[in-house]
Amino acid sequence: MKLFPTLLCIAVACHAAPTFVRELPTPAAPDSQGSNLTAAPDGTLHLTWSGPGDRAGARALRLATLAPGAAQWSAPRTIVSSPLLMENWADFASLCVGTDGALTAQWFQKVPGESGHHPYSGWFSRSTDGGTTWRAPARLGHEFVALAPLSAGRTLAVWLENWGRGAPAASDHGHARGMKLLARLVAPDGAALGEWTIDPDVCTCCQNTTAPLPGDRVFIGYRGHTPDDIRDNQYVIFDLATRTFSKPAPLRDDRWKIAACPVNGPAADARGDALAVAWFTAPEGDARVQARYSSDAGRTLGAPLRLDLGRPIGRLETVVLADASALFLWMEHGTAENAAGIYARRLSPNGQLSAPQLVADSTQARASGFPRAALRADGRVVMSWTRPGDPGRVHVCEITPAR
Repeated sequence: MKLFPTLLCIAVACHAAPTFVRELPTPAAPDSQGSNLTAAPDGTLHLTWSGPGDRAGARALRLATLAPGAAQWSAPRTIVSSPLLMENWADFASLCVGTDGALTAQWFQKVPGESGHHPYSGWFSRSTDGGTTWRAPARLGHEFVALAPLSAGRTLAVWLENWGRGAPAASDHGHARGMKLLARLVAPDGAALGEWTIDPDVCTCCQNTTAPLPGDRVFIGYRGHTPDDIRDNQYVIFDLATRTFSKPAPLRDDRWKIAACPVNGPAADARGDALAVAWFTAPEGDARVQARYSSDAGRTLGAPLRLDLGRPIGRLETVVLADASALFLWMEHGTAENAAGIYARRLSPNGQLSAPQLVADSTQARASGFPRAALRADGRVVMSWTRPGDPGRVHVCEITPAR
């Protein structure tokens, strides 16, 4: 693994709380995990997480909101509570706010009677009253679902699905049993308006990422796969007007050959014409976090830039700020056993990178999950993450990017 000696000391030192980070009271109870954050057009933040259910043996997906200017989260509301709720350190629930103001939440549930490597399915529900009540849940996708809001309250859902799911054959459509990337356009009433196969051969368990673009277009990033096990990150752009997807293109021709999935998907965000995307790769053992930036809504992407300090774990998040700069978050190994840190770096539209800064201490354990973040109306960024423990708990902090 190649290292950056002048920066590595930052990754392994013990830090006091940085001055640009302020921890917020968390609405999540102990024994919580799998948090996610999204910002509504009016600046309200929506935090989801899984935790103890409403009755013995159940787990619940909860929602709390943080209004513009507010210092406290709302009281938690329940999206779903069930003994079948499936929790996974890398494949967790999410929520998007539609252009009509309605909320669409997606999560995963175990399938009674099914066993094997993928014994669960995706589910979704919609709320038109801010999360107070939810429609009867319906199935959506299989795993690693990503949502993107489109005009007239429509939603684009993207997910991974096993080629051999429910079929006895060893192959399907000429591909060995593996994963394909699917998409569905969902109407406000939950009806399917179209469904497509984006890529028939993708990596088996990396997150997908979506970023809505002007003109009812959506940037979609994912980890691809070739028959010889090259697992580089790809992207396509969906155009609602034509209901078509662009041809898959590599974020970079990294040529990372690996026999198993690294469970480390890309992370993208957009604001107006500004789009930023980051991804993890490790060709020839050279682990790195890279990013690209677009100022023309994804029509062209700038040259790849390296973000990490030399010992990255990955687990990425991207937030485009109001000034069109991008804030990237990722995790980096520490020197103490199992130690890690969550780091931030800012990329300006002119290509300048800030120095990397430690945001929060963490661990390398899967239980620490993936940091998630969203932009507040005042320009600060709220980040959620899991602190492992007995039990673990979702925590929340506020980052001031200008500092």
